[in-house]
Amino acid sequence: MQDALISVAQLLGRPGASRAIHLSRPLEGVETVLASVAETPVDARLRADSVVEGILVSGSVEAGTRLQCARCLRAFSSGVSVPVCELFADGPLQVAEADAYAVEGEVINLEPMLRDALTLALPLRPLCREACAGLCGSCGHDLNEGPCGCVHEELDPRWAGLGSLRDKLSN
Repeated sequence: MQDALISVAQLLGRPGASRAIHLSRPLEGVETVLASVAETPVDARLRADSVVEGILVSGSVEAGTRLQCARCLRAFSSGVSVPVCELFADGPLQVAEADAYAVEGEVINLEPMLRDALTLALPLRPLCREACAGLCGSCGHDLNEGPCGCVHEELDPRWAGLGSLRDKLSN
């Protein structure tokens, strides 16, 4: 994302100065095990404000996502909108600012910030729908399409005592 390099020469050393930034470019390689950012453009509407410590970038980032349901493994698409507010420190990073990004000369690179924000916004356990029944643990049939016909009464022998107690109580 070459267009993520933004010149901030007119903002540096001028606390209170600001600049609007709009980026709309694909961002590749943002993914987790079951989710990734789609190859469609990532839309970032940001504002860069000059502060004493450097440049404060805030706004929102929107992207389409490709997801795989954690229960039934079906692929589906969704979108994500993430608020961002990050400091790009001008000068050596202090210990307290260890999570800040750096101003490189008179340029800031927004790509690492966008990657971090989108990666953290991707769901760890995406669901195609809240009521997804998932797959049968025995045969792998998609239970959203109906029952599979498997017999699921296999009782672990360690629970046999509780099973007999249940039978006694139900009589």
